[in-house]
Amino acid sequence: MKTVFGIVLIALLWYFFSFVIGSSFVLPFPHEVLINLINQLSTPRFYMALWNTIWKTLIVLFISSFIGIILGFLMGMNDTIYEIFRPMLMMIQAIPVVSWLAFVVFLWGVGWRGPILISTMAILPSTVFTTASGIKNIDRKLLEMVRLYKVSRTKIFRHVYLASIVPFVIAAVEVSIGNVWKVVLVTEFLVGGNGLGVELAWARQYVDVPRIYAITIVAVILGIATERVFKIISRRMLERWEMY
Repeated sequence: MKTVFGIVLIALLWYFFSFVIGSSFVLPFPHEVLINLINQLSTPRFYMALWNTIWKTLIVLFISSFIGIILGFLMGMNDTIYEIFRPMLMMIQAIPVVSWLAFVVFLWGVGWRGPILISTMAILPSTVFTTASGIKNIDRKLLEMVRLYKVSRTKIFRHVYLASIVPFVIAAVEVSIGNVWKVVLVTEFLVGGNGLGVELAWARQYVDVPRIYAITIVAVILGIATERVFKIISRRMLERWEMY
């Protein structure tokens, strides 16, 4: 009920500011955007663009999470590995998106590779550092105690190391989900061959402002839906984890 109230409030504020501004080129009325969205939903082109953005986003999330968790675990376990990879990751984190864009244009031109590479580089460092922080924050006295009682390495790994990093990993993935849709759409807009970002570029080209807002709403819904699905999956995984 609160969610419905929030949506209604946003719609009312949108109508108010659209009326005050009085220009569809700046802020069209919600019903204009809704009509445009319905028209797009009736075309195969929209679904093709939607699918292209979704699979690229899922690949970026998988690559950044898989590499980020493994590398973060190793960096948290070993200070030497941490000091070796830390400067490299900080450099990747500091490189401007514009530089990545120039690099992928020279290397591959316009296509699907650029958005995947740039988005992965934007998401990966935070996942690595968050996972490493989880390992480094493990209570050393707890480790000494389980070793003193000669607990098996398998149980130590499962109930100490993994149990300690799970909250950090979940937080890292949630942050990644919050950012990945924005990054993918921006890179598609600039160097993508297809996808919702490319549709935004065409909408800008034809000064189709309601279409821009409609695609933006779709991107927001996708981001919220992905985060909700991940929370449900992670909650069930944690419940099963506690059972064992």
